Amino acid sequence: MNKRQENKLTAYEGIAKFFLDEAETVNSVQVLKESADEFTATVEGIRSKSAETKNASTGKTAVKYQAEDALIAALLPVASAVFIYAKKKNDVELKEKAKVTESGLRLMRDTELASRGEDIAALAEEVLANLAPSNITADSIAALKEKAQAYLESIGARESGVAGRMGARTSMEDLFAKADEILEDEIDPAMELIRATKTQFYNEYFTLRVVKDTGVRHKPEPTPVPAATPAK
Repeated sequence: MNKRQENKLTAYEGIAKFFLDEAETVNSVQVLKESADEFTATVEGIRSKSAETKNASTGKTAVKYQAEDALIAALLPVASAVFIYAKKKNDVELKEKAKVTESGLRLMRDTELASRGEDIAALAEEVLANLAPSNITADSIAALKEKAQAYLESIGARESGVAGRMGARTSMEDLFAKADEILEDEIDPAMELIRATKTQFYNEYFTLRVVKDTGVRHKPEPTPVPAATPAK
Protein backbone atom coordinates (compact mmCIF):
# COMPACT_ATOMS: atom_id res chain seq x y z
CA MET A 1 0.00 0.00 0.00
CA ASN A 2 1.45 3.35 -1.02
CA LYS A 3 1.27 6.55 1.02
CA ARG A 4 -1.76 7.90 -0.81
CA GLN A 5 -3.65 4.66 -0.23
CA GLU A 6 -2.69 4.70 3.45
CA ASN A 7 -4.08 8.23 3.73
CA LYS A 8 -7.26 7.22 1.96
CA LEU A 9 -7.73 4.19 4.19
CA THR A 10 -7.32 6.40 7.26
CA ALA A 11 -9.99 8.69 5.82
CA TYR A 12 -12.30 5.77 5.03
CA GLU A 13 -11.94 4.43 8.56
CA GLY A 14 -12.82 7.84 9.95
CA ILE A 15 -15.98 7.95 7.84
CA ALA A 16 -16.91 4.37 8.75
CA LYS A 17 -16.54 5.21 12.45
CA PHE A 18 -18.64 8.32 11.95
CA PHE A 19 -21.42 6.19 10.49
CA LEU A 20 -21.14 3.81 13.44
CA ASP A 21 -21.27 6.63 15.99
CA GLU A 22 -24.22 8.22 14.19
CA ALA A 23 -26.06 4.98 13.51
CA GLU A 24 -29.43 6.41 14.53
CA THR A 25 -29.27 9.08 11.86
CA VAL A 26 -27.79 6.76 9.26
CA ASN A 27 -30.47 4.15 9.87
CA SER A 28 -33.24 6.70 9.54
CA VAL A 29 -32.87 6.67 5.74
CA GLN A 30 -32.83 3.21 4.21
CA VAL A 31 -30.81 4.06 1.11
CA LEU A 32 -28.19 5.80 3.26
CA LYS A 33 -28.00 2.84 5.63
CA GLU A 34 -27.57 0.38 2.77
CA SER A 35 -24.80 2.43 1.19
CA ALA A 36 -23.08 3.05 4.53
CA ASP A 37 -23.13 -0.70 5.28
CA GLU A 38 -21.68 -1.48 1.86
CA PHE A 39 -19.01 1.17 2.32
CA THR A 40 -18.05 -0.18 5.75
CA ALA A 41 -17.81 -3.71 4.35
CA THR A 42 -15.60 -2.43 1.54
CA VAL A 43 -13.30 -0.73 4.05
CA GLU A 44 -13.04 -4.03 5.93
CA GLY A 45 -12.13 -5.68 2.64
CA ILE A 46 -9.35 -3.16 2.06
CA ARG A 47 -7.97 -3.82 5.55
CA SER A 48 -8.03 -7.56 4.84
CA LYS A 49 -6.31 -7.20 1.47
CA SER A 50 -3.73 -4.88 3.00
CA ALA A 51 -2.85 -7.57 5.54
CA GLU A 52 -2.80 -10.19 2.78
CA THR A 53 -0.41 -8.03 0.75
CA LYS A 54 1.95 -7.70 3.68
CA ASN A 55 1.75 -11.36 4.64
CA ALA A 56 1.92 -12.93 1.16
CA SER A 57 5.68 -13.37 1.35
CA THR A 58 6.12 -13.17 5.12
CA GLY A 59 8.40 -15.98 6.22
CA LYS A 60 9.20 -17.09 2.68
CA THR A 61 12.07 -14.66 2.32
CA ALA A 62 13.45 -15.80 5.66
CA VAL A 63 13.21 -19.44 4.54
CA LYS A 64 15.05 -18.54 1.35
CA TYR A 65 17.93 -16.98 3.27
CA GLN A 66 18.09 -19.95 5.63
CA ALA A 67 18.26 -22.30 2.64
CA GLU A 68 20.99 -20.14 1.12
CA ASP A 69 23.06 -20.33 4.30
CA ALA A 70 22.59 -24.11 4.46
CA LEU A 71 23.60 -24.54 0.81
CA ILE A 72 26.74 -22.45 1.19
CA ALA A 73 27.68 -24.29 4.40
CA ALA A 74 27.42 -27.62 2.57
CA LEU A 75 29.07 -26.39 -0.62
CA LEU A 76 32.25 -24.81 0.76
CA PRO A 77 33.84 -27.91 2.35
CA VAL A 78 33.09 -30.10 -0.68
CA ALA A 79 34.48 -27.51 -3.09
CA SER A 80 37.53 -27.00 -0.89
CA ALA A 81 38.23 -30.73 -0.82
CA VAL A 82 38.05 -30.95 -4.61
CA PHE A 83 40.25 -27.85 -4.91
CA ILE A 84 42.90 -29.33 -2.58
CA TYR A 85 42.91 -32.60 -4.51
CA ALA A 86 43.18 -30.78 -7.86
CA LYS A 87 46.08 -28.66 -6.59
CA LYS A 88 48.02 -31.71 -5.41
CA LYS A 89 47.42 -33.41 -8.77
CA ASN A 90 48.25 -30.18 -10.61
CA ASP A 91 44.91 -30.39 -12.39
CA VAL A 92 44.55 -26.73 -13.32
CA GLU A 93 41.15 -27.10 -14.97
CA LEU A 94 39.59 -28.95 -12.02
CA LYS A 95 41.17 -26.57 -9.55
CA GLU A 96 39.65 -23.60 -11.39
CA LYS A 97 36.20 -25.25 -11.49
CA ALA A 98 36.31 -25.97 -7.75
CA LYS A 99 37.55 -22.55 -6.72
CA VAL A 100 34.88 -20.74 -4.71
CA THR A 101 34.66 -18.20 -1.90
CA GLU A 102 31.78 -17.47 0.44
CA SER A 103 31.64 -13.83 -0.62
CA GLY A 104 31.54 -14.85 -4.27
CA LEU A 105 28.75 -17.34 -3.64
CA ARG A 106 26.65 -14.76 -1.83
CA LEU A 107 26.97 -12.37 -4.76
CA MET A 108 25.55 -14.92 -7.20
CA ARG A 109 22.02 -14.75 -8.54
CA ASP A 110 19.60 -17.19 -6.95
CA THR A 111 19.50 -19.78 -9.73
CA GLU A 112 23.24 -19.37 -10.37
CA LEU A 113 24.02 -20.31 -6.77
CA ALA A 114 21.82 -23.40 -6.95
CA SER A 115 23.54 -24.48 -10.17
CA ARG A 116 26.94 -23.92 -8.60
CA GLY A 117 26.01 -26.26 -5.79
CA GLU A 118 24.93 -28.95 -8.23
CA ASP A 119 28.09 -28.49 -10.32
CA ILE A 120 30.38 -28.86 -7.30
CA ALA A 121 28.51 -31.99 -6.25
CA ALA A 122 29.03 -33.46 -9.73
CA LEU A 123 32.75 -32.66 -9.66
CA ALA A 124 33.09 -34.24 -6.23
CA GLU A 125 31.36 -37.42 -7.35
CA GLU A 126 33.90 -37.85 -10.14
CA VAL A 127 36.84 -37.82 -7.70
CA LEU A 128 35.08 -39.10 -4.58
CA ALA A 129 37.65 -41.84 -3.93
CA ASN A 130 40.33 -39.16 -3.57
CA LEU A 131 38.46 -36.95 -1.11
CA ALA A 132 38.68 -39.22 1.94
CA PRO A 133 41.70 -37.32 3.35
CA SER A 134 39.46 -34.24 3.50
CA ASN A 135 36.69 -36.22 5.24
CA ILE A 136 34.32 -35.77 2.31
CA THR A 137 32.09 -38.78 1.75
CA ALA A 138 29.17 -39.78 -0.44
CA ASP A 139 26.91 -38.51 2.33
CA SER A 140 28.59 -35.10 2.14
CA ILE A 141 27.83 -34.91 -1.57
CA ALA A 142 24.27 -36.17 -1.09
CA ALA A 143 23.73 -33.48 1.55
CA LEU A 144 25.03 -30.83 -0.86
CA LYS A 145 22.60 -31.98 -3.55
CA GLU A 146 19.76 -31.91 -1.04
CA LYS A 147 20.63 -28.38 0.05
CA ALA A 148 20.80 -27.19 -3.57
CA GLN A 149 17.33 -28.65 -4.23
CA ALA A 150 15.92 -27.12 -1.05
CA TYR A 151 17.31 -23.76 -2.09
CA LEU A 152 15.67 -24.01 -5.51
CA GLU A 153 12.36 -24.80 -3.82
CA SER A 154 12.73 -21.83 -1.48
CA ILE A 155 13.25 -19.56 -4.49
CA GLY A 156 10.04 -20.86 -6.05
CA ALA A 157 8.13 -20.34 -2.81
CA ARG A 158 9.39 -16.77 -2.54
CA GLU A 159 8.39 -16.00 -6.14
CA SER A 160 4.91 -17.40 -5.54
CA GLY A 161 4.70 -15.12 -2.52
CA VAL A 162 5.56 -12.12 -4.68
CA ALA A 163 2.91 -13.16 -7.19
CA GLY A 164 0.36 -13.51 -4.39
CA ARG A 165 1.25 -10.09 -3.07
CA MET A 166 0.79 -8.55 -6.51
CA GLY A 167 -2.59 -10.24 -6.86
CA ALA A 168 -3.71 -8.97 -3.48
CA ARG A 169 -2.56 -5.46 -4.36
CA THR A 170 -4.61 -5.53 -7.58
CA SER A 171 -7.72 -6.61 -5.67
CA MET A 172 -7.10 -3.91 -3.08
CA GLU A 173 -6.96 -1.24 -5.79
CA ASP A 174 -10.34 -2.46 -7.04
CA LEU A 175 -11.73 -2.08 -3.51
CA PHE A 176 -10.40 1.47 -3.27
CA ALA A 177 -12.18 2.30 -6.52
CA LYS A 178 -15.37 0.72 -5.20
CA ALA A 179 -15.20 2.72 -1.96
CA ASP A 180 -14.77 5.95 -3.90
CA GLU A 181 -17.72 5.08 -6.11
CA ILE A 182 -19.97 4.35 -3.11
CA LEU A 183 -19.04 7.66 -1.50
CA GLU A 184 -19.41 9.78 -4.60
CA ASP A 185 -22.35 8.12 -6.35
CA GLU A 186 -24.41 6.85 -3.42
CA ILE A 187 -23.62 8.39 -0.03
CA ASP A 188 -22.95 11.97 -1.18
CA PRO A 189 -26.31 12.20 -2.99
CA ALA A 190 -28.10 10.46 -0.10
CA MET A 191 -26.85 13.17 2.23
CA GLU A 192 -29.01 15.66 0.37
CA LEU A 193 -32.07 13.77 1.60
CA ILE A 194 -31.36 14.84 5.19
CA ARG A 195 -29.50 18.08 4.66
CA ALA A 196 -32.35 20.24 5.88
CA THR A 197 -33.20 18.16 8.96
CA LYS A 198 -29.75 16.91 9.98
CA THR A 199 -27.56 19.86 9.10
CA GLN A 200 -24.84 19.16 11.67
CA PHE A 201 -24.58 15.51 10.58
CA TYR A 202 -24.44 16.63 6.96
CA ASN A 203 -21.69 19.17 7.63
CA GLU A 204 -19.62 16.78 9.74
CA TYR A 205 -19.74 14.14 7.04
CA PHE A 206 -18.55 16.49 4.34
CA THR A 207 -15.88 17.89 6.65
CA LEU A 208 -14.47 14.37 6.88
CA ARG A 209 -14.69 14.03 3.11
CA VAL A 210 -12.94 17.33 2.41
CA VAL A 211 -10.31 17.45 5.16
CA LYS A 212 -9.24 13.87 4.59
CA ASP A 213 -8.98 14.39 0.83
CA THR A 214 -10.88 11.30 -0.26
CA GLY A 215 -11.57 12.66 -3.69
CA VAL A 216 -14.83 14.39 -2.84
CA ARG A 217 -16.38 16.44 -5.58
CA HIS A 218 -19.26 17.77 -3.52
CA LYS A 219 -19.28 19.70 -0.26
CA PRO A 220 -21.55 22.12 1.57
CA GLU A 221 -21.68 25.49 -0.05
CA PRO A 222 -19.99 28.16 2.05
CA THR A 223 -22.18 30.73 3.75
CA PRO A 224 -22.30 33.77 1.49
CA VAL A 225 -20.44 36.79 2.82
CA PRO A 226 -22.59 39.94 2.66
CA ALA A 227 -21.28 42.52 0.22
CA ALA A 228 -19.73 45.59 1.79
CA THR A 229 -21.91 48.69 1.78
CA PRO A 230 -20.31 51.31 -0.46
CA ALA A 231 -19.08 54.35 1.43
CA LYS A 232 -21.10 57.50 0.79
